[in-house]
Amino acid sequence: MRAKGRKLGRFVSLGGLKKLPPPPGSQYPLLIVDSTGSPVFFLCEWYRRRKAVDPGRTPDTYLDMALPWAGFLLRHGYAWNVEPDQLLTYLVEFLRGDVGCLVGPDHHREDSLFVQTTGTSPLSKSSLGVLLAALTSVYDTLIGAGYYAYHNPMRSERRILLKQEHMRQVKNAGAPDHAGIRSETRSETNRAFPTNQFRQRRGKVWLPQVVLEPDAVQKRMHETIDFMVQHALFQRDQVILLLIRQTGARLSEVIEMTVGGYRNAGGTGRALVKNKGSHGYEEKTIHFTQSVDRHLLNYIQTERAKYDPYGRKRLGELDDSDPLFLTRTGKPYSRTAFYYHWNRLFFPAQQQLQQQEQVEFTPHDLRHLRVTRAVTQLRKEANGDAAIEAELLEGFQQLMGWRSPETMKTYLKTMNQRKAIETVLADEEAMEQSDGNLPEPILAKPLQEQRYFAW
Repeated sequence: MRAKGRKLGRFVSLGGLKKLPPPPGSQYPLLIVDSTGSPVFFLCEWYRRRKAVDPGRTPDTYLDMALPWAGFLLRHGYAWNVEPDQLLTYLVEFLRGDVGCLVGPDHHREDSLFVQTTGTSPLSKSSLGVLLAALTSVYDTLIGAGYYAYHNPMRSERRILLKQEHMRQVKNAGAPDHAGIRSETRSETNRAFPTNQFRQRRGKVWLPQVVLEPDAVQKRMHETIDFMVQHALFQRDQVILLLIRQTGARLSEVIEMTVGGYRNAGGTGRALVKNKGSHGYEEKTIHFTQSVDRHLLNYIQTERAKYDPYGRKRLGELDDSDPLFLTRTGKPYSRTAFYYHWNRLFFPAQQQLQQQEQVEFTPHDLRHLRVTRAVTQLRKEANGDAAIEAELLEGFQQLMGWRSPETMKTYLKTMNQRKAIETVLADEEAMEQSDGNLPEPILAKPLQEQRYFAW
């Protein structure tokens, strides 16, 4: 995981561009400049417009992915706003050269290109998908603002026309999905008529691999986190680790918690957080115990107050927009800063526990553990009643903030797979013990005593 992170970091820095804070009074929340200090207009304008409608982390993730593309254009003297056919040529050159991808005709879909990462690519398959989505967003936004006069080069013009023709035939096509009067939802239309110019090969279905780990490995993961909580230098990191493990929330959801999200959740042991895809709005409720709630309140009144720019100790003195977690300089805590402290705690925890086999895992793996534990308990509560089990699992799906039921299905399939593996191995072991006549291990003869045929 850490090696992949380094490769991704090198890719982001490939463009040679810098992100700078804007001057006072600027309409831009961020300036992207080249090696001469000149602003890269199309990225600055895209980021400004995207951030205005989505204050969450997605624009920042997309910006990091778009930086190498902008750097590629500047390095070769290519214009970002030429006609789509010419831009498509640039895109293929960029994907092959800078991203190390295979790019060729898509034999399964006319007017599309197939793209696939290779062993030399700095990006994983999922990161390549983010890159393609980022560049699509850049041109979609600039087309809507009137800065790009053609169709999006990341989309097939022919497939756009086919989709538009289909939409004219959809009953009540302009109505929102929640109105319930459309003859076809937008997601159904998008699946049936994809317009993307580049298509990745479908690979293995995502599986939460941690769920497949033996109980002993999962136990060592819990022990590691216990050690890290007990030995964290800051209350802030103790609380974050407790919240991640107990709620199953994403790291970003916890780190970006605000005072308003905590205060306005409607009860003790609750907080509103920014869910993935919520465009920066706090709409997902996470639940935690009164013990963790006391830890959080104590942090607010003591350590946080120490680093608060105004020394505020009481929850009522803070504004809704204030971040809950602060650095020692009084700034909002970040993922990068958290991982620094995570690494300083993680390796000593592995050594102090004297584990025979070190267990490598990330904060996100704790989310998988939380789901495994909860689903196991809910199935036990259902006691074999399929209707009650389905009802409990549906409630847990809503609790986790999963928009697609496929996520729950994937977890259930993975847990069933693990149970099947355990059952088969247990049966094999029982048979071996009952037989009692297993052959002794065959010892290899010393090399000089062995004879070989010259095949």
